Amino acid sequence: MTVRRNLIRVSIALVFGLLSAVGVNMFLVHANSYSSGLTGLSQLVQALLKLAGINVSLSLLVAIFNIPLFIFAWRVFGTHYITFSGLAVLFNIIFLQIIPSYQLVTDPLTNTIVGGVLIGAGVGLCFNRGFTTGGIDIVTTYLQKKFHRNVGSIANIINGVILLITALVFGPSRIVYSLIGMLITNYTMDHFFSSQRDVIVSIYTMDHFFSSQRDVIVSIYTKNPQAIADQLKDFAHGATMIKGTGVYTNQPTTVVQIVTPRGQFRHIRQLALAADPASFIVVARVDVEVGNYRHFTF
Repeated sequence: MTVRRNLIRVSIALVFGLLSAVGVNMFLVHANSYSSGLTGLSQLVQALLKLAGINVSLSLLVAIFNIPLFIFAWRVFGTHYITFSGLAVLFNIIFLQIIPSYQLVTDPLTNTIVGGVLIGAGVGLCFNRGFTTGGIDIVTTYLQKKFHRNVGSIANIINGVILLITALVFGPSRIVYSLIGMLITNYTMDHFFSSQRDVIVSIYTMDHFFSSQRDVIVSIYTKNPQAIADQLKDFAHGATMIKGTGVYTNQPTTVVQIVTPRGQFRHIRQLALAADPASFIVVARVDVEVGNYRHFTF
């Protein structure tokens, strides 16, 4: 089972690398639209260097920005954290180098939308399999571990810097498509990452730019609580069991509740269903105000 799971993760990392490279090389570049995170930062640096008469490949810049972060992550988190994230970034770098900047459509808005969807789908698939795509995620995870709180705003700061420099150097009109692309990437990522179909995305809430870091409460309704408790003993977060009675059946039931970052929901669901395939699982977003809760993700 572990070998199969790891093969799926490698395949997803490969798919991310391909989708992200196609989204950038075949779509975003033809709209002068920048992606979010380190890829967008690499695009911006490439454009600035080109103004100075220096041509540097985007794949090289993505590698330059990611290598020190992965060395840092390896020293702080260990090999397990960086394995699949590193593969995702490696595949992306390779595909960025070999996929040509072939223009399929001329309309900049269409290019922005398609590019954003492709990138968001790739990132969401990675999150859905329990690993990140490197870059800013490494910094965010470290700060969460150090300060034990949600610091997803780091990604927003990077995106804001990209848009600000773009506006100052190339004019404010150029940031419109980049902003649209970032929002579409986030929406698509949220859709692919969520296990539900009723995803609501608010462009007014910047927290959505880093959806995997949001805290959720998972409620598992089960007739076999001990089996689920045994599965959760080694989980990063604690759980609480609440005894109850079904109103319709008048039968005893137990609710197991866990507060966790959304990025770990898929793993909890797998553990719960393995212990009790008949369990009923509900997930809802929460904000932890006080208490001994440490925010860890991947």
